[in-house]
Amino acid sequence: MPSNFWRNPSVLLICFFLIVAVRFNRNDLLVKRSLGDAAFYIGNVEFLRGAPVAFHLQAPFNERLLVTIAASQLPFDPMTSINIINVIFLLTAIWFLYKLLEHFGLDDKLVWAGLYLFVISFPTFYYSTIGYVDSGVLLMIFAGTYAIYKENHVLFLLAVALGTIAKEGIVLLIPVAMAYAFIQKNTRWYYSAAAGLLLYLLVWGLVKKYIPNGHGNTPMLFWQPITWRIVDNFTRSHAYLSSILSFGIPGALCCYYVFRFGGAIKSDWKVELPLWVGTLGGYLLWFYTLFSAHTDGRFFWVAYCFPIILSLLWWRRFGKPYLG
Repeated sequence: MPSNFWRNPSVLLICFFLIVAVRFNRNDLLVKRSLGDAAFYIGNVEFLRGAPVAFHLQAPFNERLLVTIAASQLPFDPMTSINIINVIFLLTAIWFLYKLLEHFGLDDKLVWAGLYLFVISFPTFYYSTIGYVDSGVLLMIFAGTYAIYKENHVLFLLAVALGTIAKEGIVLLIPVAMAYAFIQKNTRWYYSAAAGLLLYLLVWGLVKKYIPNGHGNTPMLFWQPITWRIVDNFTRSHAYLSSILSFGIPGALCCYYVFRFGGAIKSDWKVELPLWVGTLGGYLLWFYTLFSAHTDGRFFWVAYCFPIILSLLWWRRFGKPYLG
């Protein structure tokens, strides 16, 4: 097989479509599972189309509008429409990841390795086309990070605004922008980070005020630490397994390099600070879910661009991991 076989956009796309097709519309070949949160997003699409709502409208699911608004414009059933939008958003996120990897001057082999680390991963296989809406915030985090490094303030604020109606994890972009302002000594990015935070609070407040919550007497759920959730997360094997698999190769590579070359990495920490902030921020979001939400690997996934870039920068700097 030619050495450049894998460095072909067509091959990457084939791999992507083969992976996301396995579970498209929850096409569980071996295990049948309930709709879970997807039921609420189906209800969102039905509501936005003005159709009778078969599932509850319930916070915070009804506030995650980006994917469901786009899906409501398609002429397919709600589940299929959501997953078509997920595929489109993920393909766009891959493009932004490609541009980010190019920005850091990685050679061609490492750029393509980074793209495959995203495409051939457990969360892309397991979560991307099952009726969830994480693709929206994932895209906006990738796009917002690209905007920061390319110093595109308008794109950054657009990513924050759209990300706010995608999912709450978009707040991760704010400290990343502040870290970039710090290392670049760029006051304007402090202002953009502050504007992004205000924009997030404004959009979130408007959504909370004007988007209907409840179909009958439906309780509100929203990232609040609660005893039963803690017990559930710490006793549910799926929480452990999905998290370990989603931490995946990017997380494992970062851990390897930190353990093996920690001193050298610390000596040059300022250069990579925004990527550190994004990586640790994503991991802290996952940790917080142990106490306040249904823990699984998606919380690692949405921040995947940061550990992918970090691990490949360290690969270039320190060489191929030695596992002997």
